[in-house]
Formats: sequence, C-alpha cells, structure tokens
Amino acid sequence: MSYPPQPGQSPNNPYSAPQQGAPYGYPQQGGGQPGYGYPAGGGMPAYPGGGPMQPPVSMPGQVVTARVLLFIAGSLWALSAVLVLILGLAANDALDDIPGVGAAGGAALGVALIFFLVFGGLAALHIVPASMFGKGRSGTRITGIIAASVNALLPLLSLLGQMANDTAAGGSIFAALLWLATAVLTIVFLSVSAAGQWFNRPQY
Repeated sequence: MSYPPQPGQSPNNPYSAPQQGAPYGYPQQGGGQPGYGYPAGGGMPAYPGGGPMQPPVSMPGQVVTARVLLFIAGSLWALSAVLVLILGLAANDALDDIPGVGAAGGAALGVALIFFLVFGGLAALHIVPASMFGKGRSGTRITGIIAASVNALLPLLSLLGQMANDTAAGGSIFAALLWLATAVLTIVFLSVSAAGQWFNRPQY
C-alpha cells in the first residue's frame, strides 16, 4: 500500500529525505543578514536626505577663504609687532641723546617690548592654526574661531571708544569696520557645516 509523498520528497522515491531550500536552479528568497557595522542596503552610510555620505576630498571654499583671512590678519599683527619694536628702539636712541631723559627712553622701549609680545602672540594665534588647516582636526577649527573672535573684539572696542570720546574719524571708522567684517566672515566660514565635515573627515 503506497502513501502520498510528503512535501519536499521526490514523488518517485517516497522514502527520500525532504529537500532543503528551493529547487535546484531557482534562487533562494530573502538572504542573510547584513554584516555587523554595515547598513542594510549595503554601500556607505547615508545623510538624512538619502544621499551617500562622502567625506570631502578637497578643502571647501569657505574654509579656504577663512584660512586666507587668518593669514592676512596674522601678517598684519606680525607687521604691527615689528613696527612697534622699531619705534621703541628709535625712541630709546633719540631720548638717550637728550640729557636728563635717559630713563624715559628705557621706559619707551619697555612699553614697545610689551606691545611687541602682545602683537606677536596675536600673529601666532592666527598664523599657526591657518597653517594647520590641511591636516588639523576640530581643535584647529576652534582655535581659528577664537582667533577671529579676538580679532573682531578689538576693532569693536576701538569703535566704541572713539564714539564715546567723539574722536571718531571717517578713515579710522572705515578701517575698523573692514577689520571687523573680515573677522566676522572668518567666524561664519569656520562655523558652517562644510567646515565641520572637513575638520572631522577621516584621515589616514
């Protein structure tokens, strides 16, 4: 007496073991789970909008502009440091030739040295991070923002002081506003998302 074949058994051999999976020649449905650490769809991670997240391969334009502005500001601070030192040395030499005012020459040179150190420090605060934009990380970006913030604070204080004393002149106001505008632009360009992606990109 024969019995109907079980599902998966060959109809010619009812005692054969059930076949596993799909018949030969047909692809299996479904598939395995994706590997650990990889997205289900394969490929690279995606932005919330759906596009692939590709790290920037070249420095964004905003970052390049901020770098140039930092270099310019740092160069101006370095030039100011050199000029104030030269003026201090010249004042010291001139006052030494006048009897009874030799101490004033030393005091003028001391003040000049203080300004030289301050201006030189500001120059380094701008130039050093700007030179590290190619390989720098988020710390470089933060240092650049701090330098630009200091650079924006000084002309702002100068403008407020001139207006309070009614000594503001057209040329000085224009120079202060131009200096302030470049500092604000530097802060803005280093705060955009493109700058964050550049400084947080994988580096090998």
